[in-house]
Amino acid sequence: MKVNWNFSLYVQRSSILVIGLFLLALTLFTLQGMMTAEAAEGPKGPVEITVGTGAGGTPDVIMRRVAKILGEEKLVEQPIVIQNRTGGSWMVAVNWVIGKKGGYDTLMGIAQPLLTTPIVQGLKTVYDQLVPIALFVQGDLMIVAQPDSPFKSLADFVNEAKKNPRGLKFSGSQTGSTDHMVVALLEKAAGVKFNYIPYDSGSAATASFLGKNVDGLVLSLGEAVPLVQSGKVKPLAVLTEKRRANAELKDFLTAKEQGIDLVWGQFWGLAGAPGIDPGLVKWWNDRLQKMTATKAWKEGIDTNFQRSDFIDYTKAPAYMAEQHKIYLQLLRDIGLAKQ
Repeated sequence: MKVNWNFSLYVQRSSILVIGLFLLALTLFTLQGMMTAEAAEGPKGPVEITVGTGAGGTPDVIMRRVAKILGEEKLVEQPIVIQNRTGGSWMVAVNWVIGKKGGYDTLMGIAQPLLTTPIVQGLKTVYDQLVPIALFVQGDLMIVAQPDSPFKSLADFVNEAKKNPRGLKFSGSQTGSTDHMVVALLEKAAGVKFNYIPYDSGSAATASFLGKNVDGLVLSLGEAVPLVQSGKVKPLAVLTEKRRANAELKDFLTAKEQGIDLVWGQFWGLAGAPGIDPGLVKWWNDRLQKMTATKAWKEGIDTNFQRSDFIDYTKAPAYMAEQHKIYLQLLRDIGLAKQ
């Protein structure tokens, strides 16, 4: 069998194929470079930061501070709008952001309900559908009582609860929230039961307390100190390992000092929608890191008795995964988990 093989034609076709593949690779490389450059330039239009709490809640206040400083320090040229999408214990907000897959203009404020709500409601985990950009605010907590109550300490409050199971009421944010977990942990540590009344936001829970509808409330230190100073709440305990050194806090007893082993805190940050360009994640991370170094940011952190340990985009996913494990085990231990 004779095979006719034209070497010149083979070389010609091979050359065309090689050139074609080279041009294709060059085109893809160029497009990738253009996309990366575009991402490196940041968002092209107004940016929305979605939070799942109402106006005045701690996550809302933090994100409004973020937006203000990023703008005033000219770290972000585009306007940033904070959108409060309440309902479903943050699930309305997070599902909105998840639906913006690949979006350049929508960010999600990170708070504990993103991790805990699916656990207590038996839903699919959602925190891992977002793309963490950075975690950059941490806060300690205080338990307070009505200013005209007879309780002088958390120990007094607990002793009353032992005499009157479920007779003392706490208001707090959504089921499975930080407030709820703290109350459940207090119940477990002290061997008592309270009546926990959930609201859709921390601000609504605080309003209920100030309206004299409940006996106890869990607050961040930034929320608590002004209310203590104005005589609207009575401090019972700070939930830290040791007393805070701040002049405004140094006289407040910790729960541990009162024989109740309860230490708990919070963290906040920002995440992108699913599929957000990695270059844009790094762009936001860099802007946020610069923001936390500004005088305005540091003053806000000090004023609100918070901390600002920066956990960047390379470490934030693992940190959140570890926190999720902790919350899952805790919520199972106290009987709130449906996962």
